[in-house]
Amino acid sequence: MLKYILLCFCGMISLCAISKACRCFTRHPQTNFCEADYAIKADILKEDVIGQFGRRRYRVKVLKNYKSGYAKPFEFSEVWIYSPETCRVSLDTRSTYVITGAIRDDNFTASSCSWNVKTSDLTTFQSNALRHGVYKKNCNCKIKECPQNDCNQGEGCFAPYDKQFCYHQKAVCKQSPYSKTCEWTSNTC
Repeated sequence: MLKYILLCFCGMISLCAISKACRCFTRHPQTNFCEADYAIKADILKEDVIGQFGRRRYRVKVLKNYKSGYAKPFEFSEVWIYSPETCRVSLDTRSTYVITGAIRDDNFTASSCSWNVKTSDLTTFQSNALRHGVYKKNCNCKIKECPQNDCNQGEGCFAPYDKQFCYHQKAVCKQSPYSKTCEWTSNTC
């Protein structure tokens, strides 16, 4: 009986550790784009569950490589994207997504902390920023999220918490044409 209780306790501790291992802060799409190793538009062709812990992998057809142009993953190629057990991403087959992520050991990876959104859910602004390379051209500008609206002055663009989703959907942090400072492109927020 003691072994059973100990086994249950260890199992619960493991589950708590796994559930706490994935904590993501909301980040601006530009930040996710710029910090990712790759950013693609892809059709989700197939989903496989691999391993005993339910690790997922997705077979995708790359429609557009927003980040690296002629480098991998090549446009119109099919690649596997792996999702870790913790921070698992969930993608619907027969849907088109913008997927950002890391390349680990020559494998494309994506997690729930990266920017993975159905193209039908992109705002017009986000779609145009991807298509016209606006995020890509402005990776030198840093965005600072401000929880509790506590934005200390400094370099970069500040996204107050109460308006962050407006900034995420309708603005990009861009270098001013008149100085070397960065500022939001849109004052709609």
